[in-house]
Amino acid sequence: MVGSVMLIARATKAATRAAPSLTRTAITGSIASGLTHSRFHSACLNRAMVPSLSTDTKATSTPDPLFHYSQALSTPLPAKFTKLHAHSVQQYPATADKTISDLQGQFLRLLMRMTRPRRVLELGCFMGYSAMAMADGMTSDGVLYTCEKDTQAAQLARELFDKQGYSSKTSGRAAIELLEGDAMASLETLAKNQLQFDAIFIDADKGGYIKYFEHIMESGLLSKDGFILADNILFRGLVLNSNDGLPSPPPSPTLSPKDGESTKRSKSSLQKTANHMDAFNRHVRSDPRVEVVVLPVFDGLSVIMHKST
Repeated sequence: MVGSVMLIARATKAATRAAPSLTRTAITGSIASGLTHSRFHSACLNRAMVPSLSTDTKATSTPDPLFHYSQALSTPLPAKFTKLHAHSVQQYPATADKTISDLQGQFLRLLMRMTRPRRVLELGCFMGYSAMAMADGMTSDGVLYTCEKDTQAAQLARELFDKQGYSSKTSGRAAIELLEGDAMASLETLAKNQLQFDAIFIDADKGGYIKYFEHIMESGLLSKDGFILADNILFRGLVLNSNDGLPSPPPSPTLSPKDGESTKRSKSSLQKTANHMDAFNRHVRSDPRVEVVVLPVFDGLSVIMHKST
């Protein structure tokens, strides 16, 4: 505990020196402000960063300062994203945390800026937060296709894209095309149209990750130098409970449902989802066609590419 406090103090002091325009008061205020967005505080294996992996109920209800420190000292997304988080809570009070966190949105946007993909595919749009974040980082002539099977969420996302100017290629930003319906049906349609994607973000139903991955690889949807991002692949750390072959894993966390999450999602249900993610992780790791790195960030993020020759 003392070490964590000292780490925060040193990091805050270093950040203040590196960015003098950000006073200690401003940084502290930003962190405090960030606490209001704890609903979208994605989990990861690092318990020091993510209180949802702590068995301490007090720690679970109070988001970790390091996460919000990181968010406060990252370039913020435009205000429209904060409004969308609030709108998500209104429309989906029990499942709004399916939306990615601000920090992950910032990461996706910057990743698109670095890699400059002209065509991106997203499986699992929900209300459009991650789609807009990625589109903002793409080239102005780019197109992002996003798939959503929930009719209400798809309608809300479509209205949002129209309002924010993502539905037209003449808006000076990448366009977003929403494909409503089952993700596999959308993948089949895209493959028939012989489309290829420079980046693919998988964030749909967790039990379908393997079949989505296989269809993407077999149908040629991923371009030669493209990459796949698979989200939630560590699923709150519960993949450790699925372990049957890794050497001496540390004790895995015991989690209670997050605030606002339906109590109907029992521990066995959560573990079932984690088992799907563990199966996907092992499936990809054993696939000779690809290279993969599993990152213990957010709720776990895999980066997958064709194996270099």
